[in-house]
Amino acid sequence: LGAFQQYLRNQSMFSFWHIKLDKLAPALSNSNFHPKSTIIEVGHSSPVGYGPWTSTVKPLLSGTDWKASPWELVSNARLTQTVPPSIVSALTGKSEKVFPADPVRGRRATLECRSATDLAGIPDGTYDLVVTDPPFGGLLHYSELADFFYVWLRLALRDRYPDLFAAEHTPKSLEAVSNRARQPDAPDAFYQRLLTACWREAQRILKPGGLLAFTFHHSEDAPWVAVLESLFDAGFYLQATYPIRSDETKGTGEFGSKKIEYDIIHVCRTRREEPPRVSWARMRRQVLADVRHLQALLELHRRDGLPEADLQVIRRGKALEYFSRHYGQVYVDVGKPMSVQAALLGINQLLDEELGGVSDPPPPAAEPFTRQFLRLFDGRAAVPRDQLQKLLRGTGSAPGDFEERGWCRQESRVYHLVPPRELAQARIGNPAGMASDYDQAAFLIGACCDDSGINVTAALDEGAFAQHPALGALLDWFARRGATAETRAAADRAHRLLHDWNARNRRRDPQLELFVEEAAS
Repeated sequence: LGAFQQYLRNQSMFSFWHIKLDKLAPALSNSNFHPKSTIIEVGHSSPVGYGPWTSTVKPLLSGTDWKASPWELVSNARLTQTVPPSIVSALTGKSEKVFPADPVRGRRATLECRSATDLAGIPDGTYDLVVTDPPFGGLLHYSELADFFYVWLRLALRDRYPDLFAAEHTPKSLEAVSNRARQPDAPDAFYQRLLTACWREAQRILKPGGLLAFTFHHSEDAPWVAVLESLFDAGFYLQATYPIRSDETKGTGEFGSKKIEYDIIHVCRTRREEPPRVSWARMRRQVLADVRHLQALLELHRRDGLPEADLQVIRRGKALEYFSRHYGQVYVDVGKPMSVQAALLGINQLLDEELGGVSDPPPPAAEPFTRQFLRLFDGRAAVPRDQLQKLLRGTGSAPGDFEERGWCRQESRVYHLVPPRELAQARIGNPAGMASDYDQAAFLIGACCDDSGINVTAALDEGAFAQHPALGALLDWFARRGATAETRAAADRAHRLLHDWNARNRRRDPQLELFVEEAAS
């Protein structure tokens, strides 16, 4: 049946001749049912070629041989350190097959066809390891693809296994994918909810020291956010991350706009205690120090030909380890924990700046969305829409994120900064509208513009907003990098007024202890 399933892939109208590779490309090689104009037929009993019956049987025979005498590929660089010199001279190429002499025997495996959201029958804390492969958001609709095989296999198996093959199609109601056709109102939320339930069941059946391992490959950050949020909400943290050669059939395989060759295996443990609180600025410094510590090792990989985009994926995996250990307790402001989306954005910025891609970046203590916005409008008041979309590619954010905050608006395919004076007029008397560091900085700058009609000192005396730890540093940055001369002058005035007011009204809020260093900088 395994060979028959692969034979169906090769002998269907969805197979085609791959002109560039000069070989047959079987059905579902690009994850859809789109018939091609270059369809071909493959002979059933042809002694050569890719697709005949014999070619689908051979992998099964190879698998049977491997079961009896398994082997693993080991790099020759590692073997030269462990084998006698007489063997070293016989090593060629980059790796060799090594036979560990541990054939697959013992207890037979149990296969079950059921939802991973409900593993009833498996007692709590009984497994050492869970290995899984999360679905790719809305990139693949697995059940529809599985129907291609199911409808054929059902003809042969429905009488033998009536409970499993009674239905005409595969079950779809509990499929953890983002499918707008089935969940028109909130497909992404449905996907994340089911994914969280799967992680929680995995956590339930794991022993206290058990491990969860998975790999995930996607060219966009939004599905990454869903996977990581659901993982952390289920009580896991990232213990370690390991790069492996990626599967080229899944997505476009990019980090930002650059091609990647490697995925990351994520190894997770259950969180057993509440992590300590930490500010994002302090965590950022910790992550940066560790990334720099890896630099010597990564430099070796670069010399061996590993692309820079892959090195960035490895660095991001390391940064996410830190964030996961403090998830829910990483703060960008008092009472304002950092989201996974903001963390990914902040990590991407950190790595970009570490490579020297940004001169005089916005203050590290500023919120990631603020830093991203200031990098886009650094010294300019307008950016063409096409250019803005290009600059945001691979960052996990979009122009709409900033429009919703009221920081910019689109006119004739150009995004314009909303002037600080206008923002200040709209925010006066509205503390809820000044929760972010950018809103507070823009308010003070707008209030310090000529003829604004707003008394900055009075607004501070009245407690118009709770000062963000990065506020002073942001005003200083605007005084140097503001889009207009008026903005730079007003920011300098606001910075001096805020400094004087804080000197006269020095107070120590216990909740601000977490941000003392950042506020001082």
